[in-house]
Amino acid sequence: MTDVDGRRSVGRRRRVTSADVARAAGVSRATVSYVLNDVPHRNISQATRELVRSTAKRLGHMPYAPARALRSGRTNIVLALVPGFGIGFLFDKALDALNTALAARGYALLVHHHAEALRSMADLWGLVSPALVVATGGLTAEQRAAVEYSEARLVDVDGIVSFPRIGRMQAEYLLSKGHRRLGFAMPGDPHLQVFGASRLSGVRAACAEAGLPEPVVEVVDFDRADVRVAVASWRDRPDPVTAVCAHNDDVALVLMAGLETMGLRAGVDLDVVGVDNVPMAAIGVTTVAIDIDALAGVVVASVLAELDDQPPPARDGEFLHLVVRRSA
Repeated sequence: MTDVDGRRSVGRRRRVTSADVARAAGVSRATVSYVLNDVPHRNISQATRELVRSTAKRLGHMPYAPARALRSGRTNIVLALVPGFGIGFLFDKALDALNTALAARGYALLVHHHAEALRSMADLWGLVSPALVVATGGLTAEQRAAVEYSEARLVDVDGIVSFPRIGRMQAEYLLSKGHRRLGFAMPGDPHLQVFGASRLSGVRAACAEAGLPEPVVEVVDFDRADVRVAVASWRDRPDPVTAVCAHNDDVALVLMAGLETMGLRAGVDLDVVGVDNVPMAAIGVTTVAIDIDALAGVVVASVLAELDDQPPPARDGEFLHLVVRRSA
């Protein structure tokens, strides 16, 4: 193998530098730097610019990101802060769309799982200076303050999808069917309960506006005993719960399976409404579906607008719609 000067080299090829490009093109390193970094107001002919770019391409020169970051104060990295427990296949699809759009603009998407056990936000800023941060939910107040302190621009997905609106849709549908005492099935995972609390607030608001008592909240984990305790709490009351808003389809499916083991049926003995319209929900879960293609489009447009210092895009239509099946 030969290096950029034509000499034989052993082992892995070293990185091509701007000095190599300058030497091969017969220009100064400063000229190479001005051209490759698009520095304005420099008296460099178009022919020289084309020569530098073609030489850099021929030699396989790649801009050195750390050096460029030192000059600009920021990298071409967009940092997505994702809860350590994951966000499910719906938001994974939105991140895929964002990754594709950013790559076309010369940005790289870096996904960081911000579980409590991982490094602090302050440590993270010591490693990377992102052009923009995308928060997908679940940030603590301390973590959010750290993002703001870093002065990185922020696009918050929580501000695009209203989690209280999801809970309200569940409750309003059940109330329209004549139910007057609702329950809420909260997931057992404390991290997921952050989202569950937001959805629960929407259920509470719908009940309050209808002049009804607050929903009866029970934890439904992936355990048959939990389901039995929850169902007993809902049904063995002076004013029994007749319908339940589940945090998501996973919780709804666990609840429905538990009802079956108790000789009860969702949609007959207890109405159940989930969220997400996951593939397994097709077996009969009434659910609030999220139009992930529309959501992904708005997330991408919001991020690109922020990077371009433009106002956020208008949000046309609704991301949420109800899919009615046998469980309610």
